[in-house]
Amino acid sequence: MGMLMVAPAVIITAALVVYPLIKGFQTSLESADTAVGGQPRFVGLGNYGDVLRSSTARDAIVHTVIYVALAVTFELMLGLIVAVALHRAFRGRGIVLAILLVPWALPSVVSGVLWRRVFDPDSGLLNSMLQQLHLVSHPHVWMASRGWALVLIALVHVWGVLPLVSLILIAGLQSIPEEVYSASAVDGATPLRQFRHITLPLLRPSIAVALTIGTVWAIKIFDEIYVLNGTALNTRSILMEVYNTTFVNADFPHGTALALLLTAVTALLAAGYAVAFGRSTT
Repeated sequence: MGMLMVAPAVIITAALVVYPLIKGFQTSLESADTAVGGQPRFVGLGNYGDVLRSSTARDAIVHTVIYVALAVTFELMLGLIVAVALHRAFRGRGIVLAILLVPWALPSVVSGVLWRRVFDPDSGLLNSMLQQLHLVSHPHVWMASRGWALVLIALVHVWGVLPLVSLILIAGLQSIPEEVYSASAVDGATPLRQFRHITLPLLRPSIAVALTIGTVWAIKIFDEIYVLNGTALNTRSILMEVYNTTFVNADFPHGTALALLLTAVTALLAAGYAVAFGRSTT
């Protein structure tokens, strides 16, 4: 009976996930000339080698690593600050939490459109504010500079994901018994020592969840880049390179190979986080 009850979910998962993965892997082993009407030709792992040797793909990988490093760092740091500030009840806490959820509730495309108005070189809020403060003498084209563009796009991504990370950490803080803090205070522990020796160790499971979610979402960053800077090479992520290769260039074998490599790396990182934090909490 249990197998019969589970069977529909297994069949649907196999149809929507397993079969496309198998078909995609088969496509990644074929030659790219099938896009122009040629017959499929088995090339083995040649497409994987081609995408790894591509300078465009390597640049996209570097950009994605930068996005992940910046996003995860800011999300955890700011998320901890927000969680510590909001996990205790105070007047207006519900309103603050509701405002905090707004960026997360907005679709990433909408967030990108809003922030594009901020970074607009002609009438953007950022240039206007900096000129009013006499920090710049002329409007700056922020997306033309690779360094500034990567940082600003990462911050826009953080703005959208930070509420979720904060809620995860708030839930983790609320699961810590107050008696632990009371006992440590009796022993003379300062708030800083309590945070270092009590809060952080007991918060590791929540940090693991937040770190995994933040990393996976940063790896698959796409909408913010596309809205703010299109498919420009100076900010292109690996997922955008997959899109460009597969659908713009109609090169399905190489695009599928790159997508499967990205899937494998993401799964390994998620598994690595789970194992590492699992061992640290046992």
